[in-house]
Amino acid sequence: MNLKTIAGLAALSTLLFGCLPGKQTNAPVGVDCLPQSPVTKDCRNLQIVSHPFTPASASPQLPVQAYDPSFEAIIGLTPKLVHLAKGFGFTEGPVFLNDAKDSGGLLLFCDIVHNSVYALKWNGLDKSGAIAASSWEAPSLYRNPAGGVDGQTVNLQGLVLGAEKTGQRISITRGLRANFSDVSRQADTLVDNYKGVRLNGPDDLVVKSDGSVWFTDPSYGSLEFPGQKAKLPNNVYRYDPRSSQLSAVALGLNQPNGIAFSPQEKTLYVIDSGAVQGDRTYFSYLPHTIYSYPVSEDGKTLGPRKTFAVIGPGFPDGMRLDEKGNVYVGTLDGVHVLNPAGKLIGKIMMPKQTANLTFGGRDNNILFIMSTDSVWAIRLNTRGLVPVRTMS
Repeated sequence: MNLKTIAGLAALSTLLFGCLPGKQTNAPVGVDCLPQSPVTKDCRNLQIVSHPFTPASASPQLPVQAYDPSFEAIIGLTPKLVHLAKGFGFTEGPVFLNDAKDSGGLLLFCDIVHNSVYALKWNGLDKSGAIAASSWEAPSLYRNPAGGVDGQTVNLQGLVLGAEKTGQRISITRGLRANFSDVSRQADTLVDNYKGVRLNGPDDLVVKSDGSVWFTDPSYGSLEFPGQKAKLPNNVYRYDPRSSQLSAVALGLNQPNGIAFSPQEKTLYVIDSGAVQGDRTYFSYLPHTIYSYPVSEDGKTLGPRKTFAVIGPGFPDGMRLDEKGNVYVGTLDGVHVLNPAGKLIGKIMMPKQTANLTFGGRDNNILFIMSTDSVWAIRLNTRGLVPVRTMS
């Protein structure tokens, strides 16, 4: 989820978070990056810095707050947070795929301010098991315009799925390498309507082990782009690609956002970030909450929701789980880590607001963090719950 009214994102960041997105040169934002704009291509003109130098005085090295010994075991005694790249508008929606040919992989992530998707080649850890300068290569533009892609994931076949806010659909990229030669190439549509009514603007999504796609559909798109109307309730949906059936599985949410399954897929976690309703707004009495829903035995429906955790300061955005069921969530001050009981066991403090994150790397133990204008990585002593797929 972004921060609404993308054209006013810089002002909103200053007001709420005391920081600005990375300075851009000749790069429009928001509505000027939509396909019908005559200056859409100018949204590609970013000054991206790979391997940025981070002075010690401004560095978030080791700002780890541990509230429980279990978090110390995850983070290690000498954790190292590595700044991979900066210069984007607002980073979101990371997804990682292994490369079948080598020990590396590919990190795809969004820049929602400039309606783009970028690709970062990951070469893996060095011989000592550390993230070194040789571990990654400079990000390159992968897709622009990109339908306002906010969240991304990979299906069981290794194909990238995207939750498109302005595209108002779930997209599927069937030819992963095609965009490296043509960044304007668009993905196919997986689903774009519910009972004949166009989706509001999907935000985030997850693929269950049976291949079904579960996604959130808030009305943020209509708040950011007045010409885009939200005609459906803000639901969570389940899409079955085998039958092409779409069903609403969670109703009554204010602004459904991040989404993830627990181990054994017995629980579905859904973030409601309704506390933020528009530019320069924060309504503390509205949800900034992670809810948990029991999954039915047939794996197709949900039981009554419970409050898993209320997140502050700010609001929860995207989340991922590790193999032990700990929940990692992007927040105002960084990454909050909660155990399966909903207890906050630790934080990875970041210099700017963190939206989303994902596990990746050959051993699935690298946490890639999207933090405002930057991409970061940290090696953990745990693995992501969802297996890393090999790129199709």
